[in-house]
This record gives sequence, C-alpha cells and structure tokens, in this order.
Amino acid sequence: MHRILFLQGYCDEVDDAVQEVFIKVFRAELPAEEVFLGWFYRLILNTGRDLGRRRRTRQGLAQRLEQVAPARPHDEAPKVAADPALRAALGDLAPDLREAVALRYFADLPLEAIAAAQDVPLGTVKSRLHTAIKRLREALETCGYAHD
Repeated sequence: MHRILFLQGYCDEVDDAVQEVFIKVFRAELPAEEVFLGWFYRLILNTGRDLGRRRRTRQGLAQRLEQVAPARPHDEAPKVAADPALRAALGDLAPDLREAVALRYFADLPLEAIAAAQDVPLGTVKSRLHTAIKRLREALETCGYAHD
C-alpha cells in the first residue's frame, strides 16, 4: 500500500494516506473474501486520487498566497528524491498509467487483479503497462540511462 501511494506521487503525504486507507477499511463493511483484494486495491487508488485533488487545491491556495506574500528563500524546504530521473519520469506519466505500474511492479499484482482494482478491462491494463514502460524508458534514455 505504501509503495502504491508513493508511486501515485504522494511521497510527502504517504503516511497520512496509508492511515486514511486503514481508517476506511476499519469503517467499511468488508466484501466477500474472493473480491476483497480488488476492493482493497481500488480503495487504495481512490484514496490516492482523493489526496491528489486535495493537494492540487492546497497548491492553488499556496500559489495565490505566494503572489500576495512571497516566501523568503530560506523558508523553502528541500525536496529529496532517491532517484530524481525516475521520480520525474513517473511524475510525467498520466495517473492511470502510474497506478498500473505501481500495482504491477511494486504490489506484484497479476494483470487480472489490476484490472479489478482499476475497474477496467484486462486489455486496457496491458495497454497501460505497455505505454507506461515505453514512456519511462524514453524518459530515462533522454536522461542518459541506457537499458540492456
């Protein structure tokens, strides 16, 4: 769950997102065991999307505040990234592509489970993964990374 939310771009708020998912699970009426995983991953993705909308609202308010009262340079917190090129490449992906990558390569879900979590057909998942990998490869090659 942590990795999926992290890859959705909520690096700074990932602990809050994880906590929010657990609260939602605790309060929810749990589905049958055979559909639980699809329901759970859908809950994770939707929580991430909700946080994204809230973040955009906060960023818009912060930008308006910055126009009224600009921050001094020492007020800015440093941004830390383990691999800036990869973070940038993932950040440039559309949310649905980034989610598919997170579910496949960080949650190790089979394609069918990703389709259930994203509520799309299996072919759409395959297409999203293909497109995402192609775009990631192109972005990383542009930054000087070569693939074998």
